[in-house]
Amino acid sequence: MTVADGPAGDVLMYVLGEFDKRVEDLDADADDWGYANRPIVGGTATSNHASATAVDANATRHPLAARGTFSGAQVAEIHRILSEVDNVVRWGGDYTGRKDEMHFEINAPYSRVAAVAARLNGGTPSPPSPGPGGHATVRRGSTGADVALVQRYLGLTADGVFGADTEAAVKRYQSAQGLSVDGIVGAATWGRINDGLSGDDPGNGGDDPSPEEPATTLKRGSTGPAVTALQSRLNAWFPAYSHLKADGVYGAATESVVREFQGRAGLAADGIAGPRTLAALSL
Repeated sequence: MTVADGPAGDVLMYVLGEFDKRVEDLDADADDWGYANRPIVGGTATSNHASATAVDANATRHPLAARGTFSGAQVAEIHRILSEVDNVVRWGGDYTGRKDEMHFEINAPYSRVAAVAARLNGGTPSPPSPGPGGHATVRRGSTGADVALVQRYLGLTADGVFGADTEAAVKRYQSAQGLSVDGIVGAATWGRINDGLSGDDPGNGGDDPSPEEPATTLKRGSTGPAVTALQSRLNAWFPAYSHLKADGVYGAATESVVREFQGRAGLAADGIAGPRTLAALSL
């Protein structure tokens, strides 16, 4: 398929590659589509396909307007992949109206897409064998998308570089989870992180962090800059359903939008922005 030359195409090809490895085989049928100079089906607005910033994967298995064409586990994996690219790609299965589960499109400003592409292109030259969910074992000195995902999950700055701070945070997380404390994100630690990203970790999507976890919890009644940042991020990334006043007050409207995001992201929809929810939003 043909995609845009540059950051948008790089990010889309990463998403497709991970989709092929972790969600569903991109088969040999002629039903994987990229560039097409046309409007959105059923409308007059120009499709993202016309700028080569959208792709359709296994279209005949996931026809337009069909719902539930992926299993729950596959949906969770799709959301994990999108979190790895900082949610600059939107999946048609998350549309609030007519679903388009074959469809993935760039949905962020150029600067954000370019930053993600630069991170992906600066990954480890020879990655180790993948572990659970297709993730490589990462440790001090590793770089790339898997490191950034760990950092986002643990509430760190997601620069994709596994340094001393990341190692210390991993050790704290392993200790709190009863895992072997070695600072290396291998099979056991990835398994626990993957459970957390899918909402299956003990507790729920907004649990108060343990004292060992370097994350903040925001909920009804919270106020301040962290709430403003949360509201602004939801509005910027999910304009289809988030129209919050970024006033720094966590009220009923903010709680409702957080619930909506959590449900779409495969997290427990409790309306509390805990460490897992904030990590999924790169906050």
